[in-house]
Amino acid sequence: MLLRASAVPRQSLSIIAACSRPVAHSKAFQRAITPTAHRQRFAGPTKMAASAADTTEASTEQGDASLLQRFHEAQREVARLSVPDEARLIVDLGRTGVLSTIGASKVTTGFPLGSVVEYAVDGEGRPIFALSSLSGHTRDLRGDPRCSLTVTAPGFKGMAQARFTLVGRVHLVSEAEQPAVRETFLSKNPDSFWVDFGDFSWFRMDETVEGRFNGGFARAATISAADFKHATPDPVAPFSAPVAGHMNADHAESNAAMVQHYAGLPAESARIIDLDRLGMNMEATYQGDTIPVRLAYPRPAEDRKSIKNLIVEMTREAAKSVGKAADSKET
Repeated sequence: MLLRASAVPRQSLSIIAACSRPVAHSKAFQRAITPTAHRQRFAGPTKMAASAADTTEASTEQGDASLLQRFHEAQREVARLSVPDEARLIVDLGRTGVLSTIGASKVTTGFPLGSVVEYAVDGEGRPIFALSSLSGHTRDLRGDPRCSLTVTAPGFKGMAQARFTLVGRVHLVSEAEQPAVRETFLSKNPDSFWVDFGDFSWFRMDETVEGRFNGGFARAATISAADFKHATPDPVAPFSAPVAGHMNADHAESNAAMVQHYAGLPAESARIIDLDRLGMNMEATYQGDTIPVRLAYPRPAEDRKSIKNLIVEMTREAAKSVGKAADSKET
């Protein structure tokens, strides 16, 4: 059916006219949809050289994508702690967290409120707090002991890093237990002299209900109270910070070499975030991007001496491998 122009609204005519015009695609789009041989056939020497450069760049990008795909697939198989053990490690390594309480004031009744607090955990994994009576979260807990504590892994920068939330009920510590609780707290927070001020009291999460673990993208899990209670404290956790600090400050090149040898990622640089008995969590820089890396030890570590021996062994093997690779490229 034919339409007369007078029968078509003016706005529709402008749309039809616009759609009938030839589309001016970008040069990049035109190159993408035009076969390479066709482009080269009608291109001069300069354009042919540019086309060759485009082909080389595309080939490099494909190679990088393939390398990263292999890297990520291999990372899924690297030895890690069980989820409850990893959650326990995060809590053990932490010193501050977000304590979320249920509001007790007229304005905030029933609302969740988060406060950053110091804490320590005892041998059973129970968080201990020294809280002031002047703080709103202390008044909240006295009115309703239900709360949660959220802790992030060392070096936390964003959603790719691990975090853990422990849900439970917090109560005042009995007078008989306070000396032992104070000793545990100060052993992990030695500069917190204010815990002895008159307005501070000792609290502890005696009852846990559930834990929510997130180890980064696609690594989320719910942990039962029983599983968290029976999680194994990591024997290497107390030495994680000093060992990582030493390697990052004095052996940065060895860190990058280990990532290249054991993870297959030719990183420009790498640093250790933390360690556990099965391996180390690292952060590598590759082509300007920061990538989390997990390296497993050849065998589990049980103390500081074994950690030292394992890292020395790994750095030597990595140095040999990277050195051979460099030599083969030169020849």
